[in-house]
Parts: sequence; structure tokens; C-alpha cells
Amino acid sequence: MSRLLAFGEVLVDWIPLELQRQGRLEIPIYGQFPGGAPANVAVAVAELGQSAYMLGQVGADPAGDFLRDCLLRQQVNCDYLLRSEQQATPMAFVSLDADGERSFTFQRSDSADLKVKASSFPLSLFQEPGIVHVCSNTLTEAEIAMTTMSLLANARQAGMLVSFDVNLRLPLWQDTSALVKRVMALAGLSDMLKLSQQEWDYLTEQLAVKELDASLFALGVQVILLTNGGEAVQLLLPKQRISLTPPQLEVVDTTGAGDAFTGAWLACLLEQNIHSLPALKQALVQPQALQQALTYAVHAGALAVTKAGAWSALPNADELNAFIQAKE
Repeated sequence: MSRLLAFGEVLVDWIPLELQRQGRLEIPIYGQFPGGAPANVAVAVAELGQSAYMLGQVGADPAGDFLRDCLLRQQVNCDYLLRSEQQATPMAFVSLDADGERSFTFQRSDSADLKVKASSFPLSLFQEPGIVHVCSNTLTEAEIAMTTMSLLANARQAGMLVSFDVNLRLPLWQDTSALVKRVMALAGLSDMLKLSQQEWDYLTEQLAVKELDASLFALGVQVILLTNGGEAVQLLLPKQRISLTPPQLEVVDTTGAGDAFTGAWLACLLEQNIHSLPALKQALVQPQALQQALTYAVHAGALAVTKAGAWSALPNADELNAFIQAKE
């Protein structure tokens, strides 16, 4: 059975839930939630009935145990989610301003996810068909960037598809001088790339190019997904461009939308046995399967914004299929 291997950070998100008054003070009460973009995508894929593995490392601490338990409860395989006795589990603290806008403070210095080695994962892990999915947060430091590149090289050599969600989080980069170089190097190892319009504009400006898609296709990327909030999603192929506008729904929380989108895209590809480069290239000739995956992804992202939370907002297969049928 084909499966998703999601590699990268799984972390604890501390999210303010309410304020508690103590004397003259208003103390924010935080809730502990599982997070991390690759982990969110793994959960989204599992929720849609496909096999998903989480590859990475957490600390041998209560936070790491909490995250492993959460993933297992969501039917994500954690056989290759390692435990470090030396480094701690990473965390993110969310702050809300008066208008409800979020900002993030990360506790990710010398954390467990940054110290994992490619050699920790046996080559046999990549011998079965499937898709490897990564984000740019494993490029923020030289050591973990090298691990990411090595892992993807092993996956490609074994014939697996590689999916890369650029997912730039600039506060995680202590030094952004290597950011573009590492992102483009990882793109060169990827078959499918997802970017937001903001990330597209950033890379276009930094690279000083007029057509970013041409630069990415020249590296060997086969499929580009370009999202822009609630605006139309662009599926960019070497010889074709397909656009699909998400259904307009009441927005409750956008937290899980992007990862719901990516997870549904990957789950649909896995369901259609598009898990190798030859299979993807065949789909490019007659892109109906890719159009179906795009429809699946766009509707999953739209459905996710109607619920609060990240994992709790991810639709299952029955919910998503019923939603798509209702919108047709």
C-alpha cells in the first residue's frame, strides 16, 4: 500500500484560550495543542483514509510523549518519530493582539527536531511506493538542511515522489542569507511544490526573475500549486495552467486551511496511485486526475476554515466527499 512519509517538525502550540483576573493582573490561560506543518499534513492524510507516517524527532520529555500520543490517536504511524535524550521538544507560543491577529514566538533553539540525522532512517523505509512531504522549516539551519537534502535524495533514488510546501516562517530563520539558496536547492529535489502568493512574490523578488514558474520547472519541478487565501488556486503545469476558485463560506478559523489543502491533495494522489515520477508524468499528459486532486484540495481547505482549530478542523473522507457533491 502506498503511503505518505511526512518529515519535519512536530511541536507543541501554546494557544491563549482566555484571560483570568488575579488582583490587578490579567493572566492568559494557555492550552496545549499539537502542531507543526508536516505533522498537520500527516494527520490530514490519515483522516482521509490514507496511510501516513511521521518522520522526525521529539525530546524524551512530557511534551514529546504528548505529541506522539496525539499522532497515534489520529492513526499516524510513529515508528520513525525518534526520541532524543539530549534535546527538548520544540514549542511555539501564540499571541493575539486586540484585533485577534496572531503572532508567534518559537522555542526551537537546539531542539530535538533540528538534530535528527538522515542515517537514522533505514533505506528500506523508502523502498515501498509513496510520497515524501517536507516543508522549509527543516532548512533553517545547516545541519537539518543537510539531513533534509540527504533524506530526499534517498527517497528520489528509491522512486518515491517528493512534495515540498515552501511554508516560509521567517521568525524561525536566525540568518536569512541562505534561505533562497536552500529553498531552491530543495525545489530541485522536488516533483511537486506548493507556495502561497506571498511566498511566490518573496522568491520572485529575491531571485530577481520575471517568471518564477519557469525557474522552478527548469529545476525539474513537475507541478506547482499556488494558493492565495480565499482567491482562486492555480495549478501550474509545464504546458498548462488550471484555476479553481474555492467555495465562499463563513470563516471561523484559518489555522488548518493550508495543511488541509495539502493533505487532501496528497491523499487524492495516493488514492489514484500517483506516487512515482513516471505516474506523475503520465498524469501530466491527461491531467484529469490532477484536476480531481485539485478539487479535493480546494474543498478541503474551504471546509477547514469553517471550524476552529487545526486538527479538529480537518475533514474526513465522508465529510469531504459529501461537501464536494453538495457544491457540484
